Amino acid sequence: MGAENERTGEAMAHRVAEDLRITVEDRQRRLEAHQAAIRACTACVAAGFIPESRPVFRGHTGQRIMVVGQAPAEHREENPIPYSGASGRTLRRWLAQAGFPEDALHERCYLTSLTKCFPGPSRSGKGDRAPSAREIALCRPHLEGEIALVQPEVILALGRLASTYFVGNRPLAQLVGQSFTHGTAVVVPLPHPSGVSHWLNVPAHRALLDRALALLDAIRRERGL
Repeated sequence: MGAENERTGEAMAHRVAEDLRITVEDRQRRLEAHQAAIRACTACVAAGFIPESRPVFRGHTGQRIMVVGQAPAEHREENPIPYSGASGRTLRRWLAQAGFPEDALHERCYLTSLTKCFPGPSRSGKGDRAPSAREIALCRPHLEGEIALVQPEVILALGRLASTYFVGNRPLAQLVGQSFTHGTAVVVPLPHPSGVSHWLNVPAHRALLDRALALLDAIRRERGL
């Protein structure tokens, strides 16, 4: 069942990426269909990774920036808004440092993640469980379909898992403060804004974050984001 779901997802991602020369209106209609397919997905439930599927993402094709985390936090609302808690407050502060207005996170950014459902708590009891490589692979067609249809100019990759998804398996300290490419998009790796992460406790890492936000500010000004 899991392999069949993965093949179906890959075929879906191929179809949505076939013709990128369609109008914004057509892309939005296709994105809405793709989002409906994501909401209906039960691949990780069938594979035994999570007890229920409750995908969390938000956005439309008019947004030129895409924020990609590793997985959504736990939400109990029927239609949760990504990054509406402490991580979102931190991320808004970072965007403000890069010159964006207060509402940029939820107005200018398509918000998604490597996997679309809450993976459950970590075994240590601190924070959420990181999604496995298999879960990321099952969800990959969903993310690649979003990228193909939204066509973001900039992708903000939050944390090690999201960053290495786009640029390869390297330490986060070798990625933050630099830019990379994924298709036509510029990828800017950032630390994860979760308070559970201790990565920013190191002064040298905080300096890398400042460098990354200065780089993002330069990209914002250059592209008029």
